[in-house]
Parts: sequence; structure tokens; C-alpha cells
Amino acid sequence: MVTEQEIKSRKFRSDFEKEKLSYQVSGEEMRMFSEKKRKLAHLINNYVLKFETEYHLSRNKTAEKIEENCQQSWDTYRKIINGTSKTSRIALYKFCIGMGLSRKEADEMFALTEEGSLTDDNIGDYIFVRALGQDSIFSFIKEFEKYTGKRIALRDRKEK
Repeated sequence: MVTEQEIKSRKFRSDFEKEKLSYQVSGEEMRMFSEKKRKLAHLINNYVLKFETEYHLSRNKTAEKIEENCQQSWDTYRKIINGTSKTSRIALYKFCIGMGLSRKEADEMFALTEEGSLTDDNIGDYIFVRALGQDSIFSFIKEFEKYTGKRIALRDRKEK
């Protein structure tokens, strides 16, 4: 759990201070990005399979339980595993907390993202690291929304 005093006492990079990226990449760099994306999808799938086996669940029950634990649509994780969607940082925050992963496991996963490893100057990363292994998914979502102003709670599908 983070406190307002903690957040105010730290300097975080704003969205406008992101480093300028070049969109010109070599074939080798593209292969590296593709390989990292594939490794991350494989890692997430391994955690899902481990969860499924540990609790003796069918794939549908596994999907329901992960959606409940992570407060993220199962479709998000299914698309990541299938390679049809990139992994958002928020989906990964929620997966790590909801699945009860360790800091080491989370670091391994974030190192494979396009945005890279967890940092102290990213407010989302900071809130996530403080919540990891300590807070419920609901506490994390509440704090994340409070301090970043970004809504990340799972929307109720019945409202549509």
C-alpha cells in the first residue's frame, strides 16, 4: 500500500517526458521484439497451466478464476497467449498481483515487455511494486486509479 505522502515526496516521470523513440528498426531488432513477445506469451501460458493443474480446473473454470483473481477480462490474456495482442503494462500488473507472483517473477515478465523493466520513476510501476505480495487486487486497483487518474477496474459486462 502506498500513501499520499509517499507519492507526493517522489518525482515521477510524466507521460510527456517519455523518451523519443525511433520507429526505424532493423530486421534484427524486429526479431528481438518478436522473440520477447513470444517468450512473454509462453511465460504467461505456463502460469495459467500451472494454476489449472494445481486447482484441477477445466480451461473454462481456469479462465473464470483468473478473470476473477486478476480483475481483467480473460480475453486479454487469451489474446496475449495466442500472440494476437501485445501485453499492456496494466494487464501485466493485474496478472502478477492476481496470480500471487513474486517480485522476481514479475521482473522476469516485465523485462520482456516493449516498455522494459520496472522502474522507480514510473508511478504505475511504483504502486505495483508496493502492492505486489501485499495488497489485494482490489486495493491495488483503487490506489492505482486514485494516484494515476486512470480507470483500470474491470467493467461490468451487464452494463452494456
